[in-house]
Order: sequence, then structure tokens, then C-alpha cells
Amino acid sequence: MILPKPAITDIHGTQPIPLPLLPPQLANLLTANERIIMQALLSGQALTTIAWRLKRDIRTVSNQKQAAMARLSLTSNAMLYALGALLGPPLSADITVRRQLLAPREQLVLNALLTGLSVTDIAYQQGRSVKTVSYQKRRLMQKLGLNNDVALFALAPQQARVLLRSWSGWPKPGSEASPSG
Repeated sequence: MILPKPAITDIHGTQPIPLPLLPPQLANLLTANERIIMQALLSGQALTTIAWRLKRDIRTVSNQKQAAMARLSLTSNAMLYALGALLGPPLSADITVRRQLLAPREQLVLNALLTGLSVTDIAYQQGRSVKTVSYQKRRLMQKLGLNNDVALFALAPQQARVLLRSWSGWPKPGSEASPSG
């Protein structure tokens, strides 16, 4: 079995940064395959890439992702991306400074994404088409030099913490290290 290589990279070819493993108290809740899939997802890899690397059908990998998310009590992809952002290294300062380059509508889309809304939810809320909001998301990620949703949440770790504040998976005080960012 080919194990995924966890990394966050930007579109400028910056060297991949290895990410820490899923904390033991979370990893122990998952099967071996679920652990591999979740670690890859938390590092920002796409589901299709994971399926290809594992030589598995996309439906199988998707089902294992859903099962793992249920075991970890992650109720949305946004929570998954927020967790990945908090487990990984912070983004470089030049990426966060680029946020000023965003157009006002892109800022609205970014802020809505960081609160946990999906592209479809944002389109409905703002009275625009899903295609338009999806395009704005792609453009803002391109302007920021980000290539996945985990990196998007790493842009605003405080927002990731807010999204996960009531999540039951956080380690209790006095237990092993908790995800921070």
C-alpha cells in the first residue's frame, strides 16, 4: 500500500512541509485505512488523489472518509479543513499579507467559507449562482497562492478554532497535546 505524503504546498512550488500525525487520541478511533485517508485529507490532499495513490475506487475512499468523520464527530468538511489547518504549520506571512489583494466579493466569499458555509450555501445566501461563487473561490485561492481548503483555513487559524470550539474531539485539559495553531 502506498502511503500518502502529507504536505501543504503553494502554487509557487514552495517545498512541501511535512505535517504532524493525527493525534493518538484521534487516530486510535479509526481503522488503519481511515487513518491513512484522514491524514491525507488533513494535509490538504484531494479525495481523487488519495484514491489514486491507494489504488482504490473513489466511492470506497469517500465512504471511508465519511465513516472516519463520523467516528471523529466531524460534521462538515469545513470542520475537517479547520482541524487540518490547526494540526499543520502556520502559513508564511507573505501569504497572509496577500489577503489585501482580494476584491470585495472575494473577501465576502472567503469570510463565508471560513465560517463553515459551502459554496452552495454562500451562493444561496448572497443571491448569486453557484458557478459565480465557485469561480470567486478559485480566484481568491489563486491570488493567495493556496491550492487546497486546509491551507485556506490555515489563513485564519482563529476562525478555525471558532469553528471547532464545541467539537467533542478536542483533548481534555491534562491529556496529551491538543491541536493548536
